[in-house]
Amino acid sequence: MKKIAHLSHYFFRKDKKQILSFGFIILITSLILNLATVLALRIDPAYDRQSEELHSADIDMVIPAMTDSAALSNAVASHVSVTQLEKQRAILQKAVMKDFRGTDFELSIMFYNWDDSRAIHRLSCVECIEKALSGENAIYLPLYIAEFGEYALGEKITFSVDGRDFTYTVAGVVQEMQYGNASAEIMGVFLPDAPYRQLAEDFPGSEVVNYAVRTVKGADNQTVLADLRKTAEEHHAAVLSALTGEAKKQSRMMVTNLLTMILAAFAVIVLLVSIFLCQFRIKTSVAEEMAQMGVLQSLGFTSGGIIKAIVLPYTVTALLFSVIGAAGSYALLPSLVNVLALQAGFRFEVAFSAAALILTVALLTAVTLIFTRLAAGKIHHLQPIAAIRGITEGKGMRKNRFAIARTPGGVNCVLTLKQMAASAQRNVLLFAVLFVMTILIAFSGSLFYNVIMQPDHFMNTLSDESPDVILQVSSSDISGMKQTVGHLNGAEKVLSYSVLQVQVEKENAAAFVCEDFSKAQNDGCYEGRYPASDREIAIGSTLAERLGSGIGDTAAVTYGGKSHSYRVVGLVQSVNNRGEICELTEEGFCVISEDKIRSLYVYLNNGADADVFIENAKAVFGESIVSAVNAAKKQSEAQSMYTAIVNIVIIAVFVVTILIVLLILYVIIRSMITQRRQEFGICKAIGYSGRQLVAQTAGSLMPVTIAAALSSALLGLVWLPAVYNVIFGMIGAMKNHMEQPVGILLLFAAAEIVVTLLISVFWVRPIKKIEAYSLIKE
Repeated sequence: MKKIAHLSHYFFRKDKKQILSFGFIILITSLILNLATVLALRIDPAYDRQSEELHSADIDMVIPAMTDSAALSNAVASHVSVTQLEKQRAILQKAVMKDFRGTDFELSIMFYNWDDSRAIHRLSCVECIEKALSGENAIYLPLYIAEFGEYALGEKITFSVDGRDFTYTVAGVVQEMQYGNASAEIMGVFLPDAPYRQLAEDFPGSEVVNYAVRTVKGADNQTVLADLRKTAEEHHAAVLSALTGEAKKQSRMMVTNLLTMILAAFAVIVLLVSIFLCQFRIKTSVAEEMAQMGVLQSLGFTSGGIIKAIVLPYTVTALLFSVIGAAGSYALLPSLVNVLALQAGFRFEVAFSAAALILTVALLTAVTLIFTRLAAGKIHHLQPIAAIRGITEGKGMRKNRFAIARTPGGVNCVLTLKQMAASAQRNVLLFAVLFVMTILIAFSGSLFYNVIMQPDHFMNTLSDESPDVILQVSSSDISGMKQTVGHLNGAEKVLSYSVLQVQVEKENAAAFVCEDFSKAQNDGCYEGRYPASDREIAIGSTLAERLGSGIGDTAAVTYGGKSHSYRVVGLVQSVNNRGEICELTEEGFCVISEDKIRSLYVYLNNGADADVFIENAKAVFGESIVSAVNAAKKQSEAQSMYTAIVNIVIIAVFVVTILIVLLILYVIIRSMITQRRQEFGICKAIGYSGRQLVAQTAGSLMPVTIAAALSSALLGLVWLPAVYNVIFGMIGAMKNHMEQPVGILLLFAAAEIVVTLLISVFWVRPIKKIEAYSLIKE
């Protein structure tokens, strides 16, 4: 064993720089893999732990307070799977938050009473003003609104409800796991008793009761929720909103889950590169030291002993550098967690994970050990005498490819081609590595195009219809008002479009009602078509699954106590509403409601300012405009969060790609120089300059580089759509709007080719400094 250790130390000293370059690739792999593993192992339990600490409900069901009754409470509480029930009063209103990160943000708000005691959905105060705010209306905001909306303690926040403004002073920021981020389309805020009662008096009939339900462990909460809906219906109580804990968790953890999956895939790709590298280096080392291998066998070393001596430096290097990389990942983790915590709407700290460290280190070390042993297995077939003479089994004369006498073209060009063809193994390695790295480049290039250059592609996949301005109007002549709005400066088109809560076959759903879906901007229909008449409906993916309905079936829609059946003509998606939606034409909605659509979606010409348009509209219509929302700015602010994450991914991909290409080319070019030193010396002796040899050697790598980069980039046209389908399908987006422009893919591939050329020239330059005599003799 001592002899093997000495021999292993010799091999390490001889190839120290190249083994360390392999170690740096393992370090990068370990860093990325540990990040993904920690996120996967820690954040999900952190969410569950926070939910348990705050005693969050497994099911939330909201009904109007006027329809609540003791009989309904008893019926819900007596359900076989219900272990605890708490009724929480609130005021549910469609409201506009003023100056939310510089714009107006409209969504449904649950105004809870801060002074009510809570056993379920407890509140954790992140920061609160200690002394009561005398003479002022106070409000306690969830973390998502406070941080993303940029509201600090003591600042004012204004809610516009039905055309009336209500201003409060931020007295505290709380964490809660019920309606704590915008993904549920409802946000919860908390008012002290006095302002709560005042708001209830201002909007009589707006009070609701949230049935917060805890169920037995292992219960199918979706089935329990269906039972509770039926119970509410039997007691003549309309269910305004209903959500399971699992659905809330899925929507709040959406970005975290996506990022974890991308990081894991990234780590696997880099790991493949490291495998290619160690196999190439070991096979090259065996070929270079063939005579020495024969001498070692003649001196009594067994083939197995030599293999162990060769494998040991790589295995130890993988072990040490994977530990360093895993430890280094914790320097990046806090920044990453802060971004994810903002989207999820709750704070969590990711501590050291021994399981992630063991898993990362064990995986990388084991993979290195297995593949290095496989690469060194050739030593078993070496015969000592033949090896000393430099002959391996089955080795014969190599074919003289691109013979100078017979190949047309200049001598320098032919010598470049000869160098390119001299090592099939080197070409395979370079092609495989650059092909794999171009996959990352193509993915980041596609993200760059769809999220930064053409953000509508990405946002339309995640969001619903996105106009530039949303006007809520009170005029009796809505059609005339719509026509006038369409003629205001900057307006391109105006649509009657509204989002309401209905029931589809007794299932709660958000109904998107539009005068003509063909004029809408965002196409979320992934099967069939949009409704075009008053007898047609399109339903969401989750709703279709629950009801077992498809195209051609009928679905009964209930609104305000009136019901009508429609024929299903299409299936549509909605990430924000978890697929629990339906779409009706304006004429179709009028069948079940006498209410007119009082919401106008305005689309502006390119370059038009939404704030200026809103001011003009208010000047023309005055009090006929109940509320006006700059939806373009709201969309832009939401996009900024995703853009920040994508920028991190793109920068990381380029940095990692450059580092890996740098290290791979170092190993390849060092091997080339070692193998061809005598040839380079002869070329210098007969008159070739160092610059010519650098150009020939670097140029010999270019055909393989260009072939790998271009082929991988063009294949992105095939595999990128499949990748996006998998990624977005995980969050309920059955159809995505992501494009794969050939120009962008080729541009990023060309950038990789240029970087590879520059790195090659950098590593080959030492040839210029070596004298011809030294090259020939050494």
